[in-house]
Amino acid sequence: MLNDMVVVTGMKVAGTLLWLIYTVLLARLLPPDDYGLVMYAITVLSIAGPLTCFGLNSAMLRHGSVYWHQDRPHALKALLAEARRVIVMAALIGVLVVVVVFQVALGIGDGIGWPTVAIVAIGMPLYGAMDLHRETLRALDRVIAGFLGFNILRSLIPGAVAAALAVVGWLSVDTALAGFVGGLVVIATLDARRIASIMDARRSASAVDRSDRSDWYRIARPMVLAEALVYWTARGDILIVGAMIDLKAAAIYLTAQRLAVLVTFVVDAVRLTLEPMIARRFADRDQAGMQDLLARGSLASLVSGLPIGFAIIAGGWLLLGLYGPEFQQGWAVLAILTAGQMSTVLAGPVSAVLRMTGLERPLTAILIAGAVGQSVAVPVGILAGGLEGAAAAAALVTVASNFAYLAIVRRRLGLRSGPGSGMFEPALIRSTLDAVTERARTLLAGTGR
Repeated sequence: MLNDMVVVTGMKVAGTLLWLIYTVLLARLLPPDDYGLVMYAITVLSIAGPLTCFGLNSAMLRHGSVYWHQDRPHALKALLAEARRVIVMAALIGVLVVVVVFQVALGIGDGIGWPTVAIVAIGMPLYGAMDLHRETLRALDRVIAGFLGFNILRSLIPGAVAAALAVVGWLSVDTALAGFVGGLVVIATLDARRIASIMDARRSASAVDRSDRSDWYRIARPMVLAEALVYWTARGDILIVGAMIDLKAAAIYLTAQRLAVLVTFVVDAVRLTLEPMIARRFADRDQAGMQDLLARGSLASLVSGLPIGFAIIAGGWLLLGLYGPEFQQGWAVLAILTAGQMSTVLAGPVSAVLRMTGLERPLTAILIAGAVGQSVAVPVGILAGGLEGAAAAAALVTVASNFAYLAIVRRRLGLRSGPGSGMFEPALIRSTLDAVTERARTLLAGTGR
């Protein structure tokens, strides 16, 4: 577990640094409104793209992990093929949704051109494939490979393209977005080849029966709604700000939001590491094993997240200044959003349990409440207090959702996450420190050779 956490955290740190460089580069090279439009379009793409998986990305992580553990690569391959077909079909419908979103929010032909909409539509299935392939590689126990595309190449490729376009004077909203989508093409191709080579190395005579397919969609049907709500709750406030205020305000808000989520660095790494482990322990009915994972994950989340949160609040003005002086007016927004993310740190990796243990329906109910709350609260917050009011509304939704997750997991499974998980047990702390010390010694020994 520790090794995977270190790797995932490292990949997320590297990915965030590359994303920071990419967005700072665009903010410095493009006018604020054009930068805001690029980020607005990428936000739409990041919401719509994963939804083309129709929830089968979640089914892949849960059932794919079990199939690989049970030496059933044929079943995993069948699930992957089914998900890819669904992505293509869903993307055809998704084009209409994207057109409606841009028309309602910005006005096509007025605030945004048709080429921009077309680029986003082309990128939708590619973004969905990237998300599916990431979950597939995680199910195959290929942690580094799973995060290479999403965390590294997703920013590295369009950043290099944007820099090259700026040198020759061709950088614009549409060429910047085309560079981003071009990166998705490269990622999809590389991940598909990597998955094929891994699965071809393990052959099995097992077949896929009707019950397997029923299991996939039993998870996928509620999870497609759950994922739509997750993405709306995570990024919908940006779209609301852009529609109700302007694209420059949306750019400032988005920048503050992306910096605020740095607080959950280790929490996300822990969650991503634990999900396949929890799926397997749940399948084995190992209650004690799941609780131990939650306790260790909660400890790692707390001791890392709180210092990061305080550092971001203290140094946020300087971080925002990297994007330009006009972005520093978003410091209060950054502080409010960071405070909301601290509740995620305190809750620990509780969300890892909800997706992996058959709690899709109560999870969806919480997400519906959160999405509705945000859709109402953020506009009210904007009317009452501008950007700061929007941030306060979004932060309150985050806090309430985390409390609800903790309550559901405790009531339905008898599991605890966060401070009540047993994370402060002396034996657990000692074993965790021993594991960290041993890992550090191994790394130092390897460096010294």
